[in-house]
Amino acid sequence: MDTLEKLAKKNKAQEKHRSSERFLTTVMMLVLIPFIFGIAIDVGVINSSDNFNLWLYGVGALGFGLPLAAMGDLMLFTRRLKLTGLMIAQGWFIYFWAFQAQFWLAFAPLVPVFVLLKIQMPKIKQKAECEKNRDMSGQS
Repeated sequence: MDTLEKLAKKNKAQEKHRSSERFLTTVMMLVLIPFIFGIAIDVGVINSSDNFNLWLYGVGALGFGLPLAAMGDLMLFTRRLKLTGLMIAQGWFIYFWAFQAQFWLAFAPLVPVFVLLKIQMPKIKQKAECEKNRDMSGQS
């Protein structure tokens, strides 16, 4: 019976890892969505500002999306709320970076995300410490 319980725990942990991998894949695809808009603008499918540069756009998209995804991953919100916030922030970025050419305004969503992260930091550290203690006691 003990063997079956261990197997059930391993299966549950494996399913948790699979779910986490699917979520991270979805997040990375959302982070890369601005590139699709950039390519469409560069090809001429979508009209944008005259001084559009795909390389500059790509660097800006990564400079916005990767920190946003990293900070969002640490936050203590549900996955659905994190995905919704990421989609809204990416839409904001695409609109102001590609279509309005207001570069500083495009990066504005990073400020409230950073502030929220700083507010949640004590709880995040406490949760990480609890998980570390739980893992240490589970390994004994």
